Amino acid sequence: MVGRQRHPVHTRCIEHATLRRMTFHKLLVALAAVAVGACSPLGSLRMEPPSARAIVPMKAERPLVALALGGGGARGFAHVGVIKALEAAGIKPDIVTGSSSGAIVAALYAGGLSGMELERMAVELDQGALIDFSLFGTGWVRGEALQDYVNEAVGHLPMERLAKPFAVVATDAKSGKMVVFNRGDTGLAVRASSSVPDLFIPPVIDGVPYLDGGLTNPVPVRVAKSMGADIVIAVDLTRYSRSQALARDDLRAADIVIRPLTVRTRLLDFTAKLQNMTAGEDAARELAPQISRAITAAQQRKEARENRAARL
Repeated sequence: MVGRQRHPVHTRCIEHATLRRMTFHKLLVALAAVAVGACSPLGSLRMEPPSARAIVPMKAERPLVALALGGGGARGFAHVGVIKALEAAGIKPDIVTGSSSGAIVAALYAGGLSGMELERMAVELDQGALIDFSLFGTGWVRGEALQDYVNEAVGHLPMERLAKPFAVVATDAKSGKMVVFNRGDTGLAVRASSSVPDLFIPPVIDGVPYLDGGLTNPVPVRVAKSMGADIVIAVDLTRYSRSQALARDDLRAADIVIRPLTVRTRLLDFTAKLQNMTAGEDAARELAPQISRAITAAQQRKEARENRAARL
């Protein structure tokens, strides 16, 4: 079993103590939740483990816009600012992909949260909500807290049921190859994509341990293209030469690359999250007119192709 589950008897005891302090209305809501939980295995919501299914490209009459969010540790808070600025400019991506810390924000956005909602969550977020340290194992962080946080935020929905088409990249620790998860447990897929070697304990999915997606694909632009995107907006937070080299081909395939001027921090240091959100917002706002022009041009190309096809 991947991750740790609270024993159902222990969970129900905690809930019983809490219920005595609730109002009548809250009591009814809580009882309904307990009833649902009792019908599921171990009294909690369960999902199929993440899997890589064949990608079926989306199709639409208008241009489909994708957002590919790259890794960058705690600097990934910049992604929140990017999304907020894009939405303010009327640009709402249809497809979302993510790698490493970018996978976290990508999952929440694909789950239906707006830029303003993401910003509020980020401001209120405490490091302890995502980081659960361990004294044992092959890393310092278990990753279960991150998995639970993401699943709670998306309403415990699997990837294939999120509001926007979503895919996350991770690295198979045995083969060293990239894996694109697009179905199953959203939180576990994000945890796999964010498992920095020697820092996080690699989650094991169907017998295979997985590591950080940034080891094989720091900014998954071509994954977004394969999902049917006509325009891909990439957010590049790469800093080291190895990551930049790995991301080069994907970034060349992007229509727009946003590079926020983030504050350099340690991997798990959240102290600069407000500055990094602002950096993302500023960078995206500056490029918003260019993105709008690219979308308009894509629409014109699509209409021209359809007109040519109609004359044949």
